[in-house]
Amino acid sequence: MNTLTLEIKKEFSCDVLVIGGGPAGLAAAIAASRNGADTILAELNGYLGGTGTAGLVTPFMTSYDTEGKTQLIRGLFDELVRRMEARGGAIHPSKVPLGTAYAGYRVGGHQNLTPFNSEDLKKVSEELCRESGVRLFYHLLFIDAEAENGTVRAAYFATKNGIYKINAKVFIDCTGDADLAAAVGAETVYGDGNGDVQAVSTFFLITGVDKEALDAHSFGATDMRKKFYMDEIEAERAAGNYPIHRNKIMLIETPSGEWALNMTQMDDVDGLDPEQITAAEIEGRTQIDYILAFLKKHVAGCRNVRLVQSAPALGVRETRRIVGEYTVTFDDADQSVHYDDGVFCCANSMDIHKKGYVQYVVRKSSAPYWFPYRALLAKEFGNLMAAGRCASVEREVMAAIRVMPPCIAMGEAAGIGAAIAVKHGVSPKEIDVSELLGTLRAAGVYLGD
Repeated sequence: MNTLTLEIKKEFSCDVLVIGGGPAGLAAAIAASRNGADTILAELNGYLGGTGTAGLVTPFMTSYDTEGKTQLIRGLFDELVRRMEARGGAIHPSKVPLGTAYAGYRVGGHQNLTPFNSEDLKKVSEELCRESGVRLFYHLLFIDAEAENGTVRAAYFATKNGIYKINAKVFIDCTGDADLAAAVGAETVYGDGNGDVQAVSTFFLITGVDKEALDAHSFGATDMRKKFYMDEIEAERAAGNYPIHRNKIMLIETPSGEWALNMTQMDDVDGLDPEQITAAEIEGRTQIDYILAFLKKHVAGCRNVRLVQSAPALGVRETRRIVGEYTVTFDDADQSVHYDDGVFCCANSMDIHKKGYVQYVVRKSSAPYWFPYRALLAKEFGNLMAAGRCASVEREVMAAIRVMPPCIAMGEAAGIGAAIAVKHGVSPKEIDVSELLGTLRAAGVYLGD
């Protein structure tokens, strides 16, 4: 740990500390608390949900197999969705056909998505945490941690009230950027290992779409270029009117009747560098003006669209990942290896966003692929776990499991594993995996049986 000279204003202790309240973090905290661990969830914002709220990212990508027959990601994810649906803030993926407006009119990789409203995600996530007994701490900025002899001892946070110190028995890094792991010196990998990271984006919401007209165009288009206005984008880019490296339109209907757009793109941005993030956020909002002008000029049903909101947070797809007890490889996913400690499976597509195009990494098989518990465990530390896009996977696999349903599944497994470790007075690496799998099954998690 770096030397700190600031006074510790408050100090807390708990069994499990989860840092980051995005999809992985909220799931980890709820699962740990439900299984008997005194759990603190420390979040930078004043609400939960991460990219699903601060990033305005919607819908949840698929939780189903590639044929749309079996829901693979269930458990806490399904509970969250059904609670949101009861409020009118989501549509269960079983009710969302392929290629509809809720799927951005996409087919490949967009099987059985889950449309939702960010405000409902905030509310329901908070309800589930409070009902489960999680101690929520908002407005905590993680700044450092201390560790000795392979054990993390405490984490430090900056607040308007001064520096807070939180001690814990088990730490779960759900920062998305492996911030805690990096702070204690755990081994991490950045991007592709050579400095390259995926493009970042700024989601935004619009209103004023004539859905009937947009449907008529999208369902009546004879080919992809026409359907997604690719020729018009190229022409406007050549004329200097569209300085954006996305080559297709991407409008997604939400349950509220607003539309989410994933069309901005900023390349070569280090998501750990505040100066680069600042520049990218400004550029993203600048690009929105160009996109709105394009929609009004070219896209059916969009002549009268209006901006509702740009995302408060930049959509960062890739930064650091931990090196865990096991690293899930592309070959593992390609061959659908079923590990003895597999805690969930998924069928999400592997898409790497690059300048001007998306690289789709194709697997030989369409069968689901699995994720092992060991990939949540930091290699050098006995009580440090990581869930979400900073888990221990190769880049191609991260490009798939970074989306929200797999992140929730990882968080649930990490939280249960942490609680079992606390219960038995052992490290998360020493738990009985059969107890973990049994607890996951009891929680409704699909394990292929």
